[in-house]
This record gives sequence, structure tokens and C-alpha cells, in this order.
Amino acid sequence: MTKKTSLYIVDDYKIIAEGIKLYLSGNEQFEFIGSSLSANNLFKFLKQQQPDILILDIKLPGLSGFQIAKIVREKYPAIKIVFLSSNNDKVSLNEAIEAGGVGYFFKDIDEKEFLMGIAKIDAGENYYCSSMQQAVFKSFTEKVQTKKSSNETPLSSREIDVIKLFVEGFSYKEIANKLSISTRTVETHKKNILTKLELKTTVDLVKYAILNGIISI
Repeated sequence: MTKKTSLYIVDDYKIIAEGIKLYLSGNEQFEFIGSSLSANNLFKFLKQQQPDILILDIKLPGLSGFQIAKIVREKYPAIKIVFLSSNNDKVSLNEAIEAGGVGYFFKDIDEKEFLMGIAKIDAGENYYCSSMQQAVFKSFTEKVQTKKSSNETPLSSREIDVIKLFVEGFSYKEIANKLSISTRTVETHKKNILTKLELKTTVDLVKYAILNGIISI
């Protein structure tokens, strides 16, 4: 029998953990292995067992989710960290990325998107909830259009389309199908985008855009 991917949540509202536990009930890929209301109980748990994915609320009594994430990254680097919040502001997303989060979910996320996002993270991708993706891409596009109007054209319209789909979490094959181009062409576009912006990965692209004011959420 294939081992399930384990999830643990830290949130000071027990109902949030219960909701996620319900989402995972009977799921063949994931299992809920526990929850706590603060950092202290989490660290006690981690000494005995480490989840594959750790979901952290940002605002917690005592240490914040960001502070917890930095400690977990140092002691247990294999754990993938996902932030759960009602905040959609630039500062929170910036801090989440800086703290090593590979996912950012709003607390009103529905079951379907939650499971899809967790599956992508389990597969080694990063996932930002759809509401955050829309805000990120809208601001990024506006900034690019502003640069175009001032005769600065760092990216082509097709490259912008490719960025939008990457930010939304689509794979190379999915992007190729949506844009009616080959996977190799998608790879070339991404390589050109990263070269122009002097970046290495899609996550770097989002991070760069936030830190350098390209995106204003």
C-alpha cells in the first residue's frame, strides 16, 4: 500500500483544523495526522513525528507562523510549509515567501481548490490560491503595460501569457495545450523570461516581482 502524504496544521481556531480534517477524510493521497493551537505543542509533536506538509496560520499566540516556519526550515528542512491566512496584502505574501512557504491559501478556500493546491505542492510545485494568483498577475500585467507605454518592453505579449499560466500553477504541458504551442516552445519562453529578468525559477519570478515593486497587491 502506497504511503499517504501526511498533513499537520497549526491554527488557534480549532474549527479551521476540523474543516481541513474533513476535507481529507477518506482521501487516498493525503492523511491528517494532527493539529495544535500554538508553536509549543507543534514542536513537541515534531520531536516524535514530522509531517510531509505543515500548514501554518500566520497570526498565532506567541510565535507567528512566519517565525515558526523559519525554525522548522532549519530543524526539519524536508517539511513543506504552507501558510493559511485571511490576509491578501503585499507584506504578508512577501513574508510568506521569505519564510520558505511553498503555498499560500486563504481561509475561505474551498475543498476542491485546497486538495488541488496540496496535490501540486506534494508533487514539488508551489501553489498560491486563485484569489492571490489573480491579484498577483493583475498587478504584474499593469506594471508591464506601464513599462510598454514608456518604451520599456521587457517581455512580449506571449511571454506575459506564459507568465500568467505559470503563476496560476499550470504545468508545461498544460500551458502548451492552452496556448496551442509545443512544450519545447513553452520551455523556451520561460527560459527567455527568466534570462531577461535575471532569475532562475518561477518562484523567483513571483518573489522578485513582489520585492522590487513590480507587483502591488
